[in-house]
Amino acid sequence: MTIIFSIRIMKKISLITLLIILSGKLFSQDIITTGEDKEVKAKVIEVTSENIKYKKYDNPQGPTYTINLTDIKKVKYANGEEEVFGVKSRNNESASASSSSNDNDVPSIFKGKFDIENEETHDYLDALAKNAGTRLLEKCAGHMDNSTVEIFWDQTYRDDIEGVINLAIIVKWDKGLANKQRWIKGIVKIGKQGKKTWSYQGDSGILFSGCAKSSIEL
Repeated sequence: MTIIFSIRIMKKISLITLLIILSGKLFSQDIITTGEDKEVKAKVIEVTSENIKYKKYDNPQGPTYTINLTDIKKVKYANGEEEVFGVKSRNNESASASSSSNDNDVPSIFKGKFDIENEETHDYLDALAKNAGTRLLEKCAGHMDNSTVEIFWDQTYRDDIEGVINLAIIVKWDKGLANKQRWIKGIVKIGKQGKKTWSYQGDSGILFSGCAKSSIEL
């Protein structure tokens, strides 16, 4: 009985010892997260001001690897401590760079507060209105004598949801039939990439080209 009891005790001790060893292995690994969000199971050997030296967790007797701090996002050590090195995910950096590039292509009038009383904004809108009105006449009424053309704008606002500026314009030109000045009015929508779309609202009642009475790109 004594011998059997001793064997049972030895088996329990061996099992406990094995569990302790396995437990130590499970929780003694360091996790290195790279800039590509790749996790490397490792045993960190040394941390310098420029790099980290480590061995692969599953090959502790193998070669020592070196990785630059500029390629590391963070390290979570076996004791639970975490060291962040401030390197963003490469995917995030690419998205950020792309976003930054796109932002640089957007006219300043689409950024910040929209105030038509601002001199720079007012001049920008004035130029847009004159350009759109001139293009409208060229497209729908043929060649015009610019000396007789007058272009006005008002009721302008920026739609940040749709990403356009709505510019109300009225274009007046030669007197035409019955010595009456012709005019046409509508809305020009200007997108961030410079696309201008005309939408008809009304005219002087004189027969006008159907071109201007439809939505067209200027």
